[in-house]
Amino acid sequence: MEQDEKRKFFDPNIPRKSLVLDKHLEGNQDNAALSPFFSLIEFNLSGLCNRKCVFCPRVDPSVYPNVNEHIPIELYEKIMKELAEVDYDGMILFSAFGEPLLYKNLEVVLKLSKQYCPEVRNESVTDGDFVTADKLRALFAAGLDTLLISMYDGPEQEEYFRGLTQEAGLSETQVVLRKRWLPPEEHYGITLSNRSGMVEIPEVGVGPLKEPLKRPCFYPFYQVLVDYDGAVLLCPHDWGKKLVVGNLNDNTIHELWDSRVMRRVRRNLANSDRNFAPCNLCDVDGTLMGKPHFEQWMQYYDKQAAARS
Repeated sequence: MEQDEKRKFFDPNIPRKSLVLDKHLEGNQDNAALSPFFSLIEFNLSGLCNRKCVFCPRVDPSVYPNVNEHIPIELYEKIMKELAEVDYDGMILFSAFGEPLLYKNLEVVLKLSKQYCPEVRNESVTDGDFVTADKLRALFAAGLDTLLISMYDGPEQEEYFRGLTQEAGLSETQVVLRKRWLPPEEHYGITLSNRSGMVEIPEVGVGPLKEPLKRPCFYPFYQVLVDYDGAVLLCPHDWGKKLVVGNLNDNTIHELWDSRVMRRVRRNLANSDRNFAPCNLCDVDGTLMGKPHFEQWMQYYDKQAAARS
């Protein structure tokens, strides 16, 4: 496919992240009678971002404006309590559709994560604009395990952020620097996608699909995304929020993860059927991570089918 040929960049964070998720899965394979659990829960803490990147829907505020809304502490604590019921020790990621450091209670939610799920891995992505040595110390003291800084302005940022990292007494494995200033021909340093049809960059082969891809996707087998209003979305590529599984103000995370909607989506994607929103517009490969989770779900569904027959 022409789009695939134009996009060859492979984010080096993918293998690292995949190892973390697969390790979590290995430690949770004893409950064969229960539905497999996710290894990654991602939070969109607020509707705000301070940047407008060309590969993001926020490049056009009329399409994707800032919204001054934030996840309530009470709701976040409710979710942590539900995760504590299964001794969740996977990854919590603060990223999604905005800038996590614009959320004023970031240190509070980091502490709550460790309070209820002591073995959880807290990670956050940031554009670095609000990062100082003091902020780094505060975040890691509150329970952050890894901060991934996306550098958009140029190679001079590497020296600057390495200096802050050293000043804060942290290592390069704790503060990971990502080169996002690269030119279009180097894909801006990211694994590009059309954000479920909301981004078009013709010079690098990103744009609308003529028809849905006939490929599986593993995202709903290993990850769940929680928006600032409590809505559970299908995956971090659904920027248009076209498939809302349910809301955690009304349901538990356990109910929504194994809901009828998610079962239908997994069945469709396992059969390479993307003919439903938002997947019908999405150009993401979807198989770069999560294959062991996918296989575990397939085994679980096979056992359920055998028990009914």
